[in-house]
Parts: sequence; C-alpha cells; structure tokens
Amino acid sequence: MQGSLSFLLSWVVFLWSTQPSAGTRIHNAGKYSEDWLVSQTFPYKTSNDLFMDPCKADGFLSDMALTKDELVRYTRSAPILAVPSGNSTFLQDLLPMKPQSASEKGTKLKAWLETRNRTRSGRPSRTGNRPSSVKNVDRSKVKSRSPRAATARTERIWEDGIIPYEIDRNFSGEHKALFRQAMRHWENYTCVHFIERKPEHENYIVFTERPCGCCSFVGKRGSGAQAISIGKNCDKFGIVVHELGHVVGFWHEHTRPDRDSNVEIITSHIMPGQEYNFNKLTSEEVNSLGQPYDFASIMHYARNTFARGTYLDTILPRKTPEMLERPEIGQRIRLSEGDIAQTNLLYKCPTCGRTFLTPIGSFHSPEYDEEKYTAVNNELKVTPYRCVWRIEATHGEFIALNITQMDIGHTKDCFNDYLEIRDGHWHKSPLLARLCGANRMATTILSTGSRLWLEYKANKRITNSFLQYPTKAEAGFRARYDVICGGNITAPKGQLQSPNYPEDYRPDKECVWVIRLEANYQVAIQFHSFEIENHDECLYDYLELRDGAEAASPLIGRYCGYHIPTSIKSTGSSMWLKFVSDASVQKAGFSLEYVTEYDECALTDHGCQQTCINTLGGYRCECRIGFELHSDGKHCEKACGGFIEALNGSITSPSFPELYPPNKMCIWQISSPPQYQITINFTHFDLEGNNQDCEYDSITVSSSSDNTSSDWRRLGVFCGQSIPTPITADNNIVRVVFQSDNSVQKSGFAASFFTDKDECVVNNGGCQQICRNTMGGYECLCNNGFVLHENKHDCKEGGCKFLINEAMGIVSSPNWPETYPPRKDCIWHLTATPGHRIKLIFQEFEIEPHQECTYDHIEVYDGQSSASPVLGRFCGSKIPHPLLSSANQMFIIFQSDASVNRKGFTAEHTTECGGQLMATGVVGHLYSHAKYGDHNYGNREDCDWIIDSNSDAMAVHLRFLTFELEDSQDCSYDYVEIYDGYDDAANKLGTLCGNKMPKDYTSTGRALLLRFRSDDNINSKGFSVAYNTRPYDTEDAEGNAENSNSATDTVFDEDLAIGSPERLNPYEPT
Repeated sequence: MQGSLSFLLSWVVFLWSTQPSAGTRIHNAGKYSEDWLVSQTFPYKTSNDLFMDPCKADGFLSDMALTKDELVRYTRSAPILAVPSGNSTFLQDLLPMKPQSASEKGTKLKAWLETRNRTRSGRPSRTGNRPSSVKNVDRSKVKSRSPRAATARTERIWEDGIIPYEIDRNFSGEHKALFRQAMRHWENYTCVHFIERKPEHENYIVFTERPCGCCSFVGKRGSGAQAISIGKNCDKFGIVVHELGHVVGFWHEHTRPDRDSNVEIITSHIMPGQEYNFNKLTSEEVNSLGQPYDFASIMHYARNTFARGTYLDTILPRKTPEMLERPEIGQRIRLSEGDIAQTNLLYKCPTCGRTFLTPIGSFHSPEYDEEKYTAVNNELKVTPYRCVWRIEATHGEFIALNITQMDIGHTKDCFNDYLEIRDGHWHKSPLLARLCGANRMATTILSTGSRLWLEYKANKRITNSFLQYPTKAEAGFRARYDVICGGNITAPKGQLQSPNYPEDYRPDKECVWVIRLEANYQVAIQFHSFEIENHDECLYDYLELRDGAEAASPLIGRYCGYHIPTSIKSTGSSMWLKFVSDASVQKAGFSLEYVTEYDECALTDHGCQQTCINTLGGYRCECRIGFELHSDGKHCEKACGGFIEALNGSITSPSFPELYPPNKMCIWQISSPPQYQITINFTHFDLEGNNQDCEYDSITVSSSSDNTSSDWRRLGVFCGQSIPTPITADNNIVRVVFQSDNSVQKSGFAASFFTDKDECVVNNGGCQQICRNTMGGYECLCNNGFVLHENKHDCKEGGCKFLINEAMGIVSSPNWPETYPPRKDCIWHLTATPGHRIKLIFQEFEIEPHQECTYDHIEVYDGQSSASPVLGRFCGSKIPHPLLSSANQMFIIFQSDASVNRKGFTAEHTTECGGQLMATGVVGHLYSHAKYGDHNYGNREDCDWIIDSNSDAMAVHLRFLTFELEDSQDCSYDYVEIYDGYDDAANKLGTLCGNKMPKDYTSTGRALLLRFRSDDNINSKGFSVAYNTRPYDTEDAEGNAENSNSATDTVFDEDLAIGSPERLNPYEPT
C-alpha cells in the first residue's frame, strides 16, 4: 500500500511539472466519438457497498451513524435542551459529519451552523437530506408511547436474530479473536446469533477500520454489506460489545424520551460542539418495550463523556430517596440484565432455552406442575411451551448429542408435541431428527459441523370427564451433549480452530483432523492467528501437519510459539493435522482456513483477457504494461490518463459505462497550440457525492498556459449526478483529474473535448472595444452607451435605453470602465419572472458627488417606471447598499450633466424568489424559480410568497398550472407548503411534492402563504401558479382546496393556458 502511494505521488508530481517531450507516449484521444456519446443514454449504477463506510453517513450521534431518512426524522423532531445561566432555549443540531477530534468537530459544527442559520431555522444540512423544519415541535401533541431505547423500526431488526459477519483480512489474529469473543458474549446471554457470512446472506456486517474510529449503524440497513468500524483505541472488549449493541439495534440509553426523569444533562460542562450527542430521540426511532431505565447498560454514556474537563460531569444520574448513592453509569465490561432483557424482548426470544458454549452440558424441557393446568368444560389445558437451545463449538469440532430421557406426547408424525434437532444454526438447517413419544434414543446424534439447533414444542390438550385432580403430563426430555474435536473433513473449504477458540485452548487435548479432497487437487492452508505455548522443539503444546492422510505421512512441520506460520500447500489431495496440549500453560490457540487448491490458470475458462496469476485457493487477472484491469476483474483496457495533443476527442472514467474501480486516480492533460482554447463537454456524469463537498469521488478541471505549478487555475470540482455545463478554458492546456475512494462506485463520466482558436488574443481581434471569442470565430461588442459600427469592428455612441429580462446580468454606466460621457440620460427597465424579486448589488461606484445628488446621479425605482416608489438616489463614491424590489420589476435612471465626469458604476442584478404579492380580480402568476421552463429549479431553494387580497371581503384563490417536484413518501426533501394566513403559524392547508397536479386552494381570510423548499440533490421542473381574488365563500372555507365552479374559474380557464414565464424581447439601444 505504501509503495502504491509513493508511485501515485510520483506520477502526480511528474504530470504537474513536465511537458510531453518528443518521445512521450501520447494518449489515444478516446474510443468514443462525440456524436456517439451525445446520442447514447447510459444507465446510472451504484455498487452494493453503500454502507461499507460509516464515515460517509449522512449524520452522526456520537458513534452512531445515521442514514438519510434517520437524519430527516431526527432533525425534524430534535428535542430542545435548555442553556443554563438564564439563556433562552436553543436547538441542539445534529452534526452532519463523521466523528473526529473534539476541536475538529467543534470547528466544523460552527461552520455548519452558520451555513444553516443563513437560511430559516430548521433548514437542512449540506448532506442533501433536508427535512421540512425542526422548529415549533409541540411535544404535547406527540402520541405517547412506552419509554424507548432500542430500535422501533421492524425493518432494522435482523431476521431470526441471525447476524452474518465478515472480518477484514487486515486485522490481526488478536483482533479477530477479540471480535469473536464479543460476539460470543452476546450469544451467551441472548438468542442473537453471529455466523460467518456465506454467499446466500444478502445482508451482513463487516468488521473494518475506518477514519471515523469507532462507529456503526443502528440495526440492519438492508442494503448488502454494512460496516462496523473498530478503529484505533477501540480494540477493547467492552467497546466492541458496545458497538455490536448498535448493530443489534440499540441506541444509547440516555437518548430515551424518559431520560430526564432518570438523569440530568449538565450542558454547561459539555465540550463546545458536542451538545447534539445528548439529544433525546423520539418514539419513531427507539423502543425499550416498557423496560425500566437501565443505568448499568453497556449502551449508556459515562458521567464525564464529552466533558470540558476530566472531573466535570456531563450526565448525572438522579438520586431517589431509596438510593444510598447515585448509580454508576458508562460501564464497558459486560451486558447488563437490562440489556439482556431488552434484547430478548426485541428479538422475541423464547422464554426457555439458551446458547451453550461449553464443551459439555446437559439440559431438559421445563418441569410441568399442577399449576399449569386449568379445567374448562372437563377439558384440561396445558400451558404451551416453545424452547430453543443452540449448541456452538469451534470450527473443527462436532457435537455428540444423547437424549437420556424422553416422554413427549405422541401424535402422528410428531405434529403437535416434539423435539426437533437440526444440523446447523437455525430452524432451516438440515433436519437430523424429529422426536416424540416415550422412547429413549438408542444412538447418539452427531452434527456434521460445529453447531446444533434444538426446538421443543409442547401444546397437548388432555380431556377427562371424571378427572377431579390434574394429572402429571408427559415429563418431556433430558439431554446431554459433548463437544469432540478432530475427524475426517471432505468439504472443499472451511476453517479449523483450536478447541475453545478464541478463548484459551483447554488442557490435555488431542485433536486429529484429516482433510480429504477429490483427486488431482491440493490442500492449501492459511493461518489467521497463532499462539501456542512456545518451546524450541515444540514438545508440550503444538500443531503438527503431515502431507497425506496418515500419521506416518511425510512431516510438513510441527508448530508452536507466537509467529504465524506461512501458507502451506500439500502435494496431494489430503493433509493430516494434529493438535496437542499438555496439562499446563494454555494460550489463545490457532485459527486457520483451508481451501481446495489447483491451478485455475491452466484451465481455459478463467476469463482473464491477458494474464492469469494463480494464487492460493484462487487466481487473479493482470494486464500488460499500458493497460489496466477493468472493474469486472477480467478484462483489460488502456490505462487511464496521459498526455493528449489531439484537437478533439473523448475521455471516460475507467471501465465506463460499468462501475469505475475504487481507489483510482486518472490524470489527463490536454494540450492545444498557442492561441487556442479547449472546451470540455460532459455527456454523462455519475460520481459519488452531491456536487457540494465532493470529498469522496470527484473530477477536477484546471487550466494553464505554461504548465508551471504557479500558473494552474482551477476551473471546477464536480461530483454527483448533475452534468456540469460545458467548460471552456482561457488557456491552451487543460488538466482533468479523476479520483475515487475505497467505497461506493458509480457508472462514472464521459466527456468530449474540442479546441478552438482564440482570435481575440492577437490585437483584440481588430475590435475597437470588446472582442468575444466564439466557436469557429469571434465577434466585436461595445461598451454600454455605444453600438457596433456597420464595419462590425468599431463602436459609435448610441442610445441608452435598455429593456432587460434576464435572470442575472450586469448593469453599468455608459462607456464603463472608462469615464461616462456628459449630458447622458440612460434608462434600464428590469423585469424578472413573476413571483420573483430583483436584487441590485453595486460593485463599483464613482459619480460626481453632491449633497442632494443634483448633478450626476442614479435613481432606482421599485416598479416599472419613474412613477413607482423610489428605492434610492445615489451619487459620490460610497457604494450603495443592495436594493431589492418588492415585485418582479425595477426601473433605473442614470443622468449626467455637462461637466465633471467620473468613472461611473457597475452593478450586478439577480433574482430572489418570494415576497409579498397583491391579488386582484385580474389573474396573476408566480413560478418556482426564475429560469422556469428553461432549467430545473436549483438546490437549497428557500422561498416564501405571501399573497394578499388587500381586502377583508375578498379571499385569495390559487391554482397550480404545472407541478413537478422530487417525490418522497413524506415530502421531506423538496416540497411546497400552503398556509391559510400570513405565516406558518396559520393552519396548514397542504404539503405537496411529486408530479400529481394539486387541487385548488382558497383562503378563509385575506392571505395565503406559499412556501417552497428544495434540498441539495434531485431537481425537477418546478411549478407555476395562477392566483386572483374572489368573494369569500363559506363552502370554499369548509371544503378548502376543492375546485370551485364559480365565475372566477371561467377567468382561470380562459387566461391560464400558460406553462412558462412571459419572455420580453430586449431591444438594442437606439
């Protein structure tokens, strides 16, 4: 890994510091033509490891990673913590980032809150998962439920309590043993069961190490593999048990809604930025099934968690009169009785039975007694039983089960009452026996593997018309088991472990295994952990391997000590293994994996396109120099990146249009002759991320004119699914860098590039004032106040009257940036999309000063003419403050007299959604965004429109003409809300999303509030609305939002056949 990183850094330095020489290989300009790329539609794809990196979670509560929907629910209903010292209450927000150091978290939290508070209270984070609001949460209106601490969502519970797992190979044997010890601890007290993952297990956990340290998701994610990260300083037994508690489905104990009755949160002692970790959750997320608050839970915070100082308490148990002292909290030693009880309730564990992890044991069915019988109509009813026992040994051991007594009610095929024994870990494992009656088993039942599963059911009904006293029912059964090591093994692959692994092996053990495979195959062994009492000649405890099936076969080696042996391979199809321990000094033992070994590369169907490399138990494909492996692991493609000197071509992500590989960096450098510009046009774009932070996978585009490190200028960083607009570099060298991390791969990108000579570079293209390069040519333009001469190169003074309807642009004084001419009168009439306001921001300002701006000045009006209200009259050198119109029009006048001319001004005009609209009998319109009809609405839209009839006798009537927003089940991402009044304290009439046309809405008073919000991804067409006034109608008030049939609707039907904003044609100055 270190070598690969060094090579990668060297390659980057090389590209950033060199030009291709005459002998440099020039990269093929692309295997796809631009016309073909544009004509094709490629599917969007995502790898199946979405939850393999909890550091990428949408949010965090301490070490608990939150998914998008959990983040939405949490921020919508986050409880409020009181700030001490008399401060007002405030909302402790969820931190949408991975766990880091306290200082990093505090700094990022501050920045995140600043971003969040620039919009409305309750606006979402930049994770792309934004709820509607978290303010105004009335707890009294929330339906009361039991106190809660475990997951309340059934889809988060693992089916049958079985949790398949994998452990990353980069963990040491000690770590793997620790993880298994922690899992056995859960198994020993609950019916939750951890098993090695097999191909048929779609959902499973993976023990891994991620930068976020100790973290995991709560419960089952249901989307393939999900990681449980055990980072540095997390490799302690209690911490791993705690993290597994999250996997099982538990939140932290102190997040229960009833926690304030049991503990006190001392907010003044909490580290800045960590307050969110002490918020309570709601009944939508957690459920303790009525169990009391558990101070001893392994899922509880300690008293000084996230404290400003070591001896400060952040969470303090409340002391009741019955307590002699406050309970201890935050233990990380074992599962508490409350943890065990909650788990057994959560997973509906049978009330009788258990998991056995000991080498020998005995058990029996529950004892019957007279109190279990009740007489109803001369019929005795026996209380039904269902018991489950699980017997678990280590790999390389099998279980011998003996039924010593049996008296179970007999029915045909043992249908009613029975004892069922299965060869595996659950009720669908192969059936070994189904027993009933009074027969004692004459033979021993043997498992083929290291697990047995037993289920006992008794539900017998006894009828006796003359019975005065209950009689004893059948006695049930008694059983004994022994765990035996050694034996013949014929499975093509598997694991072997020392007895009692991962605990210390037992004394005085001798285990002999013989692995027998089919002829023409070999046995290959790889050790995962090894710790056997050391001796120079391995006389006491040892593992002996022989190349064959007999004790007299050639010796491969006798092993002891603490060094993991290298991989071993037999010469034939069998191997003999013997483990011996004496009466003293026990160690952790060994764990090994064996596989069937043969040369897959000698076969013709290995699938490698170029080179096949045989490995222990498998093979891998490799490619020749100049090629790299496709993401399918079989085919080869030309290595990504390189120098390109073609005038046009294409570049694509590796393996396009299939998933790009992880941990990939590709650098393309496109060079064109001097005076040429390069344009990059993306035709397909699908990278991990939301086009905001791009911290995982990304495309970075930069340009340079001389290829020096100081000359490179970044043109953009892109990710997500939004196709970037074409990028035209202002220099003749462009560098495109593609990077992917180690998880979540997408279908990638395709882009074409082409070059064009910039005629404006030399002598300004012959233009007198402004030269603008165009594809295949150029054009001359003139400054404000001038028009183009008939020769298309020179400029002459022209009129100064402008009608502007673009969503954004620049307004500047005549001849800017030169001095404005004398005796000039200019007019700008700006018109925005209906429902949007115009914002004017001055960037530079220098006009002849005067106390009353009598001589030269600029005057801005809030409307369509100089008769509209004045927003301001300005002169001098002080830049005016930004101006915002109340509606969609703004009128600007600039005047200069005969003397004293200055530089003038330049200002940017943009549009802002929302505002107060006046409804009349004439139909008005509003649109979701300024570029409605041309583009989808943008990210993080935050718009409030108040539509007022200005009359207590008139209501506001509103009809949607078009409607298309991102759809979601609860409209929590992009949505429209309608309130029957001036603000969101009024009655909410509806929350809308998707593409179903909403019904009409009529206010019960004189105003309606229409609110529009969008999140950070998945944008749609938006909506258009028509509104007018109508006399107040009781029927409309009672059945609000029903389409009415009044005369007003005739106006709507005739006038509202409109789906896009009115567009005004700008005219040239005269």
